[in-house]
Amino acid sequence: MRKASGKKVTRLQRLKQRAKAHREDVQTTLGELIAAAFDTVGNEVKDVARLLSSREIGRAAHARIVLVQ
Repeated sequence: MRKASGKKVTRLQRLKQRAKAHREDVQTTLGELIAAAFDTVGNEVKDVARLLSSREIGRAAHARIVLVQ
């Protein structure tokens, strides 16, 4: 019997590779993002501004959103 050379890839690594291969970037405009925030939070401008300027949204958008009133 012959041993396979090289590293053995774990199941988790295979799943990660497959997820990266099937990942598609989503193009979203700032207007769509603001509309979605209003739909989620309600019609309070302060709550929408707080949501859009949060760290989580900044990480997801790979940009910092600053709203000025």
